[in-house]
Amino acid sequence: MAIVQKIEYKSNNTYFAGFLQNLIDESSLNASVEQNKNEIVLTIDEEDEKGLATFSELSSKYLPHSIFLGEISTTQENIAITKSNFTSENYDISLCSRCLEQIQDPSSMHYLDDSLLCNHYKNTPIENKNDFNMFTPNYSEGSTLLLTDPSKISELFIITQDEFQALLSIEKPTVKVTIKDEELKKITGKKFINIRSPYNMKSTLATINAKDSDLSYIFFNDINPSKVVVVQKNTTIIRDEKFSKKLEKLDDDSVVNRFLNIVKETTNPKNAIAANLSVKNGISFLVLNEVASKKVINFDTFNLQDVLAKMSNDTTRVKLLENFKNKFPKIFNDLETNAYDIYGTLCVILELEEKSFESLSDKSFEFHGNGGLKIDMNFTDDGFDYSSLIGSVISFKLAGVDTHYLAYSIFEAYGDMAITTLNQLKTKFKIENCIMMGDMFENSIIYSRILSKFQLSNPFFSKDIAFDD
Repeated sequence: MAIVQKIEYKSNNTYFAGFLQNLIDESSLNASVEQNKNEIVLTIDEEDEKGLATFSELSSKYLPHSIFLGEISTTQENIAITKSNFTSENYDISLCSRCLEQIQDPSSMHYLDDSLLCNHYKNTPIENKNDFNMFTPNYSEGSTLLLTDPSKISELFIITQDEFQALLSIEKPTVKVTIKDEELKKITGKKFINIRSPYNMKSTLATINAKDSDLSYIFFNDINPSKVVVVQKNTTIIRDEKFSKKLEKLDDDSVVNRFLNIVKETTNPKNAIAANLSVKNGISFLVLNEVASKKVINFDTFNLQDVLAKMSNDTTRVKLLENFKNKFPKIFNDLETNAYDIYGTLCVILELEEKSFESLSDKSFEFHGNGGLKIDMNFTDDGFDYSSLIGSVISFKLAGVDTHYLAYSIFEAYGDMAITTLNQLKTKFKIENCIMMGDMFENSIIYSRILSKFQLSNPFFSKDIAFDD
């Protein structure tokens, strides 16, 4: 009899199956491993008791977690086993547990050896890309925290088990978490921070040096981040160039191209609509049908001075601006004299120190209740009505609404706007296949809102294609 494990694996990357093959070989187990689309099949001879015991022991010690792992089903089947010789491509992933043992053991021939290359997933190792990140014990604005001592994580941060697993996975992505440690809050001036575990040889050696100096963390300005967000058991890649699926060239427009690549993963690759909520590339809604693939709604670039002029020419909103100017003259002057983007503008109105999407997003995380205010997200014949959004936020600011509650409401409103627009597009084009993409999904409020309010439409969130550039 054979034990057959079917492992859901939401990626075409072959390193996880390669780790399994390496452990099979080392334990001399009569077994095979094969990888199919979205599945790895491990077949083991249950009568090979010695090999199975060794394999189980080695697996518990050396088999890494992967962010692409899903459910595992186990059955017993009366089938013959042909031992496999699975080989993997080489990937720019973190050092595996075996490599870390060798690097950190003073008695090892590879102790602190920066030339060590991992070959423990049946790969032919090659030199990985140069890492130009610089590591330091000193925090600077926008720095990512590199965790040097995982045993301290529960003391430093409030983190879920799923976030912890993602952080320590073989992919070692960046995850944003809540800071728990008061000293770290003072050092950074933050309540939330991006953190990462050692993700390559250079960062590993940096953490060894830091830990020898009794430092639980150091900082770096991540030049090429691999960012994921974990929402309701969903681990989603926001941006990455290392382990996410590489895009085919299907369209010259980068947003349409990403859309078409994601569509191919869905159950209906011929028809789809999509919400692209992107800070980098702007907000747009896309349609693919038998006629064409294109953006059918594309938000105009925000121009603060144009919006203020439009509000000044509106009989109702001009009074709102006058009241705002009288009550908050410094804020109004800041708006009149600077060219902020939409997120910077909202940060100015909310009196946040940093003027960015991330600052606004972080402030929204401070609210832990349910249900936000109704922020206007309207469209006119000319496109999205930024003046209604700005006017709505100013009205609540004048009413004395708590800043974190107002920030939360803004992101909830973005989620509701996306849902409403997609429902209209579904009706117009008679398409049910709905895709989500864009780096604004880094904000878990938008993500959660769409999961809860749009769940009957079964929106598709790609598991292995990054949501944005």
